[in-house]
Amino acid sequence: MSAEAAKKSQPFEKRISRIITRLRSDEDASTNGESETPDSDSQPSTASSEVESGEHWPLPGLAPMTRVRTSFGDVHAVALRPGDLVKTRAGGFQPIVWLNRVLLDEQFLAEKSDSNPVRIQAGAMGPATPSSDVLVSPRQIVCPSPKSSLSERREAADLLSKPGVMRIRETGLSYTMFHLGEPAEIQCDGVFLFLAPPAE
Repeated sequence: MSAEAAKKSQPFEKRISRIITRLRSDEDASTNGESETPDSDSQPSTASSEVESGEHWPLPGLAPMTRVRTSFGDVHAVALRPGDLVKTRAGGFQPIVWLNRVLLDEQFLAEKSDSNPVRIQAGAMGPATPSSDVLVSPRQIVCPSPKSSLSERREAADLLSKPGVMRIRETGLSYTMFHLGEPAEIQCDGVFLFLAPPAE
């Protein structure tokens, strides 16, 4: 990552940290019956800018075994690293400029049910679309494609009414979040997902 890109990512990192801190603080306050003011630097850097409710999971991302098309084949999200070249819908390869992972434990996933991933089963969106199961954050944007039944970009959680799309309850999970320095659509087993840098 260039020094300029790293500098731009710092405010984003702090926003991510504040969101996770607030979610965990809401959890602690409900357990203790009191309200707390979180320390924005108390949690590991882990996205989005606002949380309207502690129950609403605000971050996009890919579950560990969701595969991303790269210059060296389909790679599980958990194995991606900054600098890896990712295939875009436009046809070229672009390097990962920023990448982070959010780790969620069993208690967090149980108490914040919206943080659990959405599974899009193989063929749920059209012929071989996706070609195998894809697990993503409920806030991950899924894009239409010629083989897909989608007509517009939608959050994964908005697809839960479709056959073959369901919420999966996990006991431990990491979401991989990354972007390519500019808005782009990437391919994950035949499904296109939208990525974008944080707003200024």
